[in-house]
Amino acid sequence: MKKMILLFLISMSVLWLTGQVWADTNTSLKTAQDHYTMGNAFYSYGIVENATREYQIAVSMDPNLSDAWNNLGLSLTAQKRYSEAKDALENATRLNSTDPEGWYNLGYTLGMLGNKSEEVSAYEKAISINPNMTIAWRNIGVVRYEEQNYTGAAEAFEKATKFDPSSALGWYYLGTVYEKTGNLTGAADVLKRAVDMDKNLTMAKDRLKAVEKNLSDSSSSSSVTPSQATGKKTPLPAVVVIFSLVVAATVMFFRR
Repeated sequence: MKKMILLFLISMSVLWLTGQVWADTNTSLKTAQDHYTMGNAFYSYGIVENATREYQIAVSMDPNLSDAWNNLGLSLTAQKRYSEAKDALENATRLNSTDPEGWYNLGYTLGMLGNKSEEVSAYEKAISINPNMTIAWRNIGVVRYEEQNYTGAAEAFEKATKFDPSSALGWYYLGTVYEKTGNLTGAADVLKRAVDMDKNLTMAKDRLKAVEKNLSDSSSSSSVTPSQATGKKTPLPAVVVIFSLVVAATVMFFRR
């Protein structure tokens, strides 16, 4: 019963907030933090154009609000406005150089712009702050793989699986790189782990069959080009909490 009441209150707050926002947002929001919170609310519901507007207002009111710059970069990235996103994320990392997520998001955006060396540098800054940031290690591996630097890719994917051994996709990525370097025994081992973890990971099953065939057939080539290359992940989610809408609604109510 308590959970149902809480969900009802949240739903009513969301409905009330939506109506108020569309009615007259600017008269209710007074501070940069208000607009930042409202931006988070829009972003959490996928309304990225409105989120962008709120984050832009927030940073115009307080240019030192690093989280607003970071989330502005994310909302722009979601709209494929990568050059603008890069500028916003550079501001975020300048204001808060110890936030690994800011560096990761900047790296991802640089990658979308085709700046691979700068992309990797940003990921490396992220992991220098948070060494077990798996997603950064994984994307370094992806870039190295695309550059056909399979040794470098293997090192990055090994780090990724070390810090997140429960990811079937991570083991699959490592297996494809081992296969490319001719380490078929290692490839078979890690691909088996991937399949054991996720029976529905078809691409891992396909690669495992190919590798096992190569191992059993001495006359075959030592490596077969993987059927599916590794791929980048999406940017990290914005700094949003589940009750951001309720908080924003409360702020607007008391400021009326």
